Amino acid sequence: MAATTSDDENAPTQDRVIARLLIDDIVAWRIPPGSWLREREIAERFGVSHAPVREAFRHIASIGLIKVVPWRGAFVIDLDYHAANEVYELWKSLFGVVCRLACAEMSDRDGRELIHRLVEYKDVTQRTANAFEHFKISNRIGRFIATRSNAPLAMELLDRLALLARWQHNVFTAEFVAAHGAGDTGRHSAVLYEQLCRHIVAREPDDADRVARDLIATSQHNFAEALADYKA
Repeated sequence: MAATTSDDENAPTQDRVIARLLIDDIVAWRIPPGSWLREREIAERFGVSHAPVREAFRHIASIGLIKVVPWRGAFVIDLDYHAANEVYELWKSLFGVVCRLACAEMSDRDGRELIHRLVEYKDVTQRTANAFEHFKISNRIGRFIATRSNAPLAMELLDRLALLARWQHNVFTAEFVAAHGAGDTGRHSAVLYEQLCRHIVAREPDDADRVARDLIATSQHNFAEALADYKA
């Protein structure tokens, strides 16, 4: 389908529409790691000239999902141990800062809502061993904490890291999850999330920071195993 623009000045430009749709395809691995993106082919796909495609490539490259090669197009980055570990180390640090800020910024009403979401998460981990369902609910809790931290810059950076993490997490295949007892991992994460939420509600920033990092470290360990399985 062709990318279109609107007369509304707030409507996304062609290059942003193309970038968003390509990002969706890359993150879901409909365009797999290592694939080449050719300007001509993308321009034909969206029914546009080469100019907005080049701008879309620049935007996606700034996120880190592709590398642009002059005169050839761009290619989707491949999974790399060092780069993947960098994403997790940055994620740990940033989520720790966000949770520290949430201790100061979150209202009592937000705290009650956080505990309510925690109870829902614990219930899901007890009712099902579906790791993908656990991950979805835990992400919603993390997002709620981040939005209540009153830190727009941290949110912007966290969103970029989360996008890269979602792309990486395709190594968690159904076969890997079934073979490695991911239900236990979900329950362990629920325990850590309970500690984290209670530290935030009690306004204990040092403890919240520490547990937030431990929580991401658990995902980091599981990802390392899944990546090794994928590479093998």
